[in-house]
Amino acid sequence: MATDPDIEATWQTMRAAVRTILQPHVQAALLEDDVTAIADWLNANGWKPPLRRIDPLIAAGRAARDQAARKEQQ
Repeated sequence: MATDPDIEATWQTMRAAVRTILQPHVQAALLEDDVTAIADWLNANGWKPPLRRIDPLIAAGRAARDQAARKEQQ
C-alpha cells in the first residue's frame, strides 16, 4: 500500500490488529479476505497511518472537538 518502509510497517501493524480482532469471529478461510477488504476500504477512504505517537493532550483535544461536532450534527 505504501512505498515508504515506515508507512508499510504501520499498515502491516494495522492489518495484524484487525486480524487479531476478527479471528475469534470469522472463519479461518475468510479471515485474510476480510482483513484485506477492511484495509482496502480504509485506504480508499483516505486513512493514512500515523507516523508517530500523538501526544495525549492533543488526542484529547481532537476527541473533544469530534464529539462536539457530532453533537451539532444531531
